[in-house]
Amino acid sequence: MPPPDDDNKPLLLKDVIRVKDSIAERLASNEKSSWTIDMVPRNWRDVHENAFLPEMIRIGPFRDENERKHQHRLGVMEQHKLRFLNRLLGGELERLRRPTRRRILAFDLGVREDDDGDRVEEALPLDDLSEALCLDDLLKAMHILEPKTRAFYSKNFFPFYSDFREMMVVDGCFVVELLRLYYDLLHTKSTADAIKDDPILANPRILTTLRRDLLLLENQLPFFVLEKLYELINKKNNIDHQQAVRLEVLAVTFFNPLLPQKNAASKLDSKSPKDHLLDVFRSTFLKSVSGKVHNKGKDQADSQLNRDGSIRGLSLHFPSELEEAGVQFKKWKGHDLLDIEFRHGTLRVPPFSINENTVSLLLNFVAYELSMDHREPFTDYHREPFFTNYLLFWDSLVNSPGDIQILHKHGIINNALGSDVDVANLLMRCRQVISDRDLGYLHYIIEGVNGYCEQYCESKRRVWWRSLIRERFSSPWTCLSLFAAIILLLLTLLQTFYTVYAYYRPH
Repeated sequence: MPPPDDDNKPLLLKDVIRVKDSIAERLASNEKSSWTIDMVPRNWRDVHENAFLPEMIRIGPFRDENERKHQHRLGVMEQHKLRFLNRLLGGELERLRRPTRRRILAFDLGVREDDDGDRVEEALPLDDLSEALCLDDLLKAMHILEPKTRAFYSKNFFPFYSDFREMMVVDGCFVVELLRLYYDLLHTKSTADAIKDDPILANPRILTTLRRDLLLLENQLPFFVLEKLYELINKKNNIDHQQAVRLEVLAVTFFNPLLPQKNAASKLDSKSPKDHLLDVFRSTFLKSVSGKVHNKGKDQADSQLNRDGSIRGLSLHFPSELEEAGVQFKKWKGHDLLDIEFRHGTLRVPPFSINENTVSLLLNFVAYELSMDHREPFTDYHREPFFTNYLLFWDSLVNSPGDIQILHKHGIINNALGSDVDVANLLMRCRQVISDRDLGYLHYIIEGVNGYCEQYCESKRRVWWRSLIRERFSSPWTCLSLFAAIILLLLTLLQTFYTVYAYYRPH
């Protein structure tokens, strides 16, 4: 008699119950999920893939197969992470018998690894425990925060709990120490003298790349993890945590050179909780525009809503058309990046330098905003998609390399990314992946510009006059040729007049 087919075996009751419980648990987990750190969707990577990949350091649990081209530099920074942790612990790692990342975990778990790499439960020697006391405190603190930290990510990671805690301690301590030491480098002479020869802190190029990498959406640790580590570090250094410089201020001081602002730290909103470092730096750009949004009021906000609650989209005329309509472009110095204004026929836009680092920052801001749970428009400015609106503004304004040239001529755009064609193509690729075309806080600005242009187009005399100015006075040579033609015409008319006059009125 042939053996029964496995596929035809009846399911046991315990198997059905186990599968049912597993599905219920996963559904409950999804319902309770409050993650804020997500992987960047594939279509966003196609816009500018390098904008979302780390070049020098990987922080957090996300990994990408395309990181292999930077594998060597990423590996080097893993050693620097341990070096920073070792310095933080006063050389404690060097005193341990096996100073590897896997060996570090034994303090929290009460286990060790044998020579074959197998995990073996064993009490550590008393001298090791005493030397690793600070490290043990860090690991225990991360053990308490681990469930909350895992919930912050959009997917689960690491089958071994210890691996996740290892990442939290090593990566988190590196980030906090980097921010703290950089701040001291600028403000404390004694510390500056001690760390001025550090291979990271003494190299501006490395610092610039680290700033870029640490502001990638997939390169984030929850901010409460960093704050807890900062509190423990202050305690170890005998610093009153309540009197210490806030971690948000340290972060803004470190990241500000990437997209400089005046008095950036003063623009922080201490009342609003922050998700991660990307959120902290983003919040410094919102203060000026949030006031304008708040002053509009609920009634005005409702006036731009569709029936389904979405904001009505608008399209902006291109720079060449705006110039023809008499709109003037002005570089608005001293104003925040998002602070755009249109008044009395002048569109005032703060200057924006386009390079690999600023493009990466802008796209990660937008990717973070698109992953947010947006509430009713204009009710919580911290969750408003300001940078998405800002990107859509540029997308609506630019349609060709010629538009980039016009904005560059007025000092509004400084293109260091490549050719004007590259920038125009980048903005047009963004157009393909942002489905919601609302302009949010810029709605009334664009509405005002469009209204100004419509008034202009209604006057044929203005259209003809602007057309004459554009075609005949666009350069000094066209002006000279026009004046020469006018003089030649006058001389010709004068000669004709005297010829006719002499014929009818001879002497």
